[in-house]
Amino acid sequence: KAYGLRSTLLAQAKSFVERKHEANMSALVAALDSERWVQCNVSAERQAALTRLCSGRAAFSSRKTSTGTDATTGATSSTGATASTAREKMADAEVEGTRYKVVWSCLLLLEMVMDDVACAAHFQTLAANVVAKVAELLRLFNTRSTHLVLGAGAIHGAARLKSINAKHLAIVTQCIALVLAILPHVRAALMAQLPAKQHALLYDLDKIKADYKEHSEKILSKLVSIIGGIVEHSLAPRIANTDFDARAEKALESNSLPDDTTVECCLFLDNVVTNTRKMHQVLLVMLPAELLRDVFSRIFAYLDHKVPSLFKTAAATKSAKQQKKIFSMPTTDDGKLQMIKEVEFMAMTLNGLTGVQPWNFTAMKILEQELDISRETSSPAEQEEGEQHQSPALAEEESKPTTTLKDEPDTKESTQTSENNEQEAGSAEEVASSIAEEGEVETQPEEGKVDDGKDFEDT
Repeated sequence: KAYGLRSTLLAQAKSFVERKHEANMSALVAALDSERWVQCNVSAERQAALTRLCSGRAAFSSRKTSTGTDATTGATSSTGATASTAREKMADAEVEGTRYKVVWSCLLLLEMVMDDVACAAHFQTLAANVVAKVAELLRLFNTRSTHLVLGAGAIHGAARLKSINAKHLAIVTQCIALVLAILPHVRAALMAQLPAKQHALLYDLDKIKADYKEHSEKILSKLVSIIGGIVEHSLAPRIANTDFDARAEKALESNSLPDDTTVECCLFLDNVVTNTRKMHQVLLVMLPAELLRDVFSRIFAYLDHKVPSLFKTAAATKSAKQQKKIFSMPTTDDGKLQMIKEVEFMAMTLNGLTGVQPWNFTAMKILEQELDISRETSSPAEQEEGEQHQSPALAEEESKPTTTLKDEPDTKESTQTSENNEQEAGSAEEVASSIAEEGEVETQPEEGKVDDGKDFEDT
């Protein structure tokens, strides 16, 4: 039965797999080290290979015959050069209806993995070896990309990137998501070539899946820390010398018209909105909707906690030279309201960004407690419900915004404060419409500004 020939063929096949794997590892390392982490187009052949893998036909090649017919399906490839060129490349890779933006090294990884799967199908006795080779390739891509992007190795490596920014992080998350999408299909294709007693070898792929998810989680946390670094180091010093009492007086003078409800934020809050919007413009294009909502929910949670904390810290900090406070909390009723209104306007603007999950900001309540002030304003829904059970006069009285200082019992002064607040208070809908008319703030200092993502470098 030609045992000698079969053993020789098996030995040659093992040698071939080893040599090919060594070449693949070297090529993947070289591709990753020179990777600039920008999106590349996906050829029609590579997309067809992904489609075959997801449909359970990974062992079949996509080579075409001399007559222009696909070897796997027998279909004619194209009737003209124009149609073939139009379908030659796609902007994104597509797996089961989901599109992913990828880089060249990720496409190279997928090609190597699919070649190994095809090798396991043709030489089933080598399937166990192929599983180990696939696991090594996947692990190499994960660890190397972590070092190059999160570890900022691409700045000092062959790619010589000037910086690592939000775009680079976003494209890596897309590559990770693509690998995670095809991993179950790779596992199933390899399992079909393994005997039942060797299925335990596939547990290594499950561990790799967990590693990729952990890598993705670290990138999402890094995106939040970019905003955190800007807010804490570049923007927090701008809280100094902010006088909300004076800003309240200025706002009362400028808002003399009844329909003028625009809230002009202080420099610190205005820059927080501007930099968050810049980050949103980058990630809106790069990330899918679900991931975008996840990232900005984390960013909003961070800002909700950090903004009041920075105000408190600034109020407790003294200047090193003059030994006096660089910032003081507002002392007047109007100043306290102005501070809360500006923070509320920031929250409404951020929740108005496209594709984000609105966040229930509690920063206003925290500041109300810190400033020892209570602000009660009836919502339109509450007003309508109240009108059904109360007299018109009582409903009209309760619909007005009222402000009371907890440590100020003077009724006359409280009434006068309530009248001033009526002139200041603006509805949420009017504030939202005013920012749409104003557009983005253009006159911003260059420091701390996010432009295609904030640059950073890990030490």
